[in-house]
Amino acid sequence: MRKNCLPVFILIALIGWGCSSNDRKKQAVVSGHFSIVDSAGQSGNLLPVQVTITREDSVETAPDTLFHAVTDSGGVFSGVAFFPERKQYSAFISRNGQTIVRFAILLAEDDSVEISGRFPDIEQSLDISSQEHDAMRQLRNLNRGFQRIARFANAGKLRGDTLQQELSKWSNLYMDLYNENKETRAGELAVAESVRLLEGWNNPEMMNRLRKVQERDALAPLAANYGKDYLAEDQGLEAALAYLDTLSNITDGRDQKMRIRMERIGLLYDSARVETAQKDLEAFREQYAADSTAQQWAESIGYDLNYLSPGDEVPEFEFSQQGKKVSRDSLLGNPYILEVTRLANPLYQEQFDRTVVIHSIYKNYGLNVVTLPLDESQITVDAFFEERIKPWPVADARAFDREKLLEMFNVRLIPTRFLVDGNGRIVRKYVGREFQDIIKDLQMITNQDQQ
Repeated sequence: MRKNCLPVFILIALIGWGCSSNDRKKQAVVSGHFSIVDSAGQSGNLLPVQVTITREDSVETAPDTLFHAVTDSGGVFSGVAFFPERKQYSAFISRNGQTIVRFAILLAEDDSVEISGRFPDIEQSLDISSQEHDAMRQLRNLNRGFQRIARFANAGKLRGDTLQQELSKWSNLYMDLYNENKETRAGELAVAESVRLLEGWNNPEMMNRLRKVQERDALAPLAANYGKDYLAEDQGLEAALAYLDTLSNITDGRDQKMRIRMERIGLLYDSARVETAQKDLEAFREQYAADSTAQQWAESIGYDLNYLSPGDEVPEFEFSQQGKKVSRDSLLGNPYILEVTRLANPLYQEQFDRTVVIHSIYKNYGLNVVTLPLDESQITVDAFFEERIKPWPVADARAFDREKLLEMFNVRLIPTRFLVDGNGRIVRKYVGREFQDIIKDLQMITNQDQQ
């Protein structure tokens, strides 16, 4: 970690208030220097200024001040920020009680953050440097480079071995960034992207990378998320559960252990081990009774276990599209994907072309797709398909009871999808990026139909 503290003599003022010392266990040095470009002859009015970093837990509570310093007349300041966890916080520079500029700042334990800029164009010249910020800058640059490749791939210009070579190269670049910045948030995000790019076509190397990082508490949930799915498919459910138990045993962090428990219960749910999942969920509720986030998650998956488990009948739905009635009963006899989303949702738009390909391949096995858009305006629905094909039924805006639908299908995040078999029974629920797992479930259905 960088610990290059500035000399004590530049400390001008440091005031902290708003939370107990027990809630702010981590520290980081925050220092900097602001200069003036005196083109308007107003240099005497520009300094000193105040630099403040706050934490906002909710809109209902006042911001918690983690750092507050006042510069000297030369624009220099330094002090120590006290904060509860490594993350991005809100910060602002002010003068005489008026905010001049707002910005985001990453705080990490024992890191040193240097802030600089020029007045009066402080918003354009503001610069933040630290181990965390510098690593995040590298990650953003790497992401921009990969996004160009991703656009070629999505356009179908990279396929087969060429695509795999590109994915391997970029996965290695992300892993290199992690190895050079292991203790930073950017490093953690980089290794997650490295793993994601390997999933599905080079799973052995993906697992090799997960095993290299799984003993780091912050990355244990990553290992649980990707490792469990691969092991469940490759070696069976018991192997995947044993892997999750091992991760929990070598992890010390309370939040990380909690997330591994969530992954375990979710795996049991997806595998139709409903009774075992319910028992684990009850123990989970008791262990994390004081954690509101854990209880909200438990409430959501508890509903799924009771009413939306694999093998349960899909809830009733019905709508009309251009005078044609579509309902749960009218779709009996063939499998289908039921998707609930806003058409303007970026993730849904990212996944749409892949859904079209899936439909075009598996419609030979009778697969249908049905979309229930949550958009309020029919103009929004029509605009989405102006430059896209509409190969399956899409409900008109407000063609169903929106609130009732969200409740029945327990939609907490979008897009939410269900794979339903020809008997109207749920095969699996997919939330967000879980949709990438649908191919193996479709293959299971089609293989059963061929037997």
